Amino acid sequence: MAQDLELTLLLADYHRTRPLLSGEITAEGIKLRPRKAETGEACLRPVYEEFDIAEMSLSWYMMARCRNEPVIALPIFPLRMQIHPYIFCSAASGIERPEDLKGKKVGMDEYRLTVGLWARGILQEYHGVRPEDCEWFTSAPENAGYQPPADVKVTVVDEPTEALLLRGDIDALIPPNIVPSFRAKDPRIRRVFKDARATVNEYFRNTNIFPITHTLVVRQSLFDENPWMVSSLVSAFTEAEERCRKSYDYAKRSAFPSAGLILEEEEELFGKNPWGHGLTVENRVVLEKFVQYANEQGYIPKRPPLSEIFAPVGN
Repeated sequence: MAQDLELTLLLADYHRTRPLLSGEITAEGIKLRPRKAETGEACLRPVYEEFDIAEMSLSWYMMARCRNEPVIALPIFPLRMQIHPYIFCSAASGIERPEDLKGKKVGMDEYRLTVGLWARGILQEYHGVRPEDCEWFTSAPENAGYQPPADVKVTVVDEPTEALLLRGDIDALIPPNIVPSFRAKDPRIRRVFKDARATVNEYFRNTNIFPITHTLVVRQSLFDENPWMVSSLVSAFTEAEERCRKSYDYAKRSAFPSAGLILEEEEELFGKNPWGHGLTVENRVVLEKFVQYANEQGYIPKRPPLSEIFAPVGN
């Protein structure tokens, strides 16, 4: 009997991935040695050089793949984000609607981050705000070999951009996480989209896009030698996600006071499986829009077909 392939796995601890980290769910033919990723770890370095299987920023991966680096993504998507709630502004900025971001100073941890790619794409396509219409400030130099387009001005500062916003030195902020000052209800910061819930709902109804920000990657040589692993891992991640979702059937388990109502409303709008893996029709819509934005913003020189970016399932 063939011995299971023993592989290291770097993966963040989400409810939908926890069964894989704990070993409760396994992948057929694979013995996983998981390590829980720290916050932001998937975005900060080429993790596929350190681990056999790794969760990775979709924008970093896309650039690496288009540079012919020896890495390939599996059609597994551990993280998605609603983007509109992550666009903030100073309460004193005079910004009343997203179109008012034109000519404003906008902060980010790094310009290249996937949340920024999605945010700039949405702002340009739906609100007429092009990246070059803003002046950008970041708290770290660009990574992953990315260079902003020549017509985009980016200034690197030596302090968190949240501090710049609270001090009034910049007008807006697009962070990868909800910043502490907003969670603390600091009156100096608010969302650009004032009714973020209604905005998110309308965006999804109009586009069917729940933005994907992370994917799962492996070294090209590992995939070439073991193409069957794709199907095994897709099945394992799907089972973990299904188990997570099933646990919510007993809504009283959740800490949210209105959990039953929240679950009903979310399912009515986003469907029964918004976190699904694979190159489904629904996921293709999201990924093709991502490729469009990545090309328009200078991450990649062309728009490759998804078949060149993701490993096929079922070999």
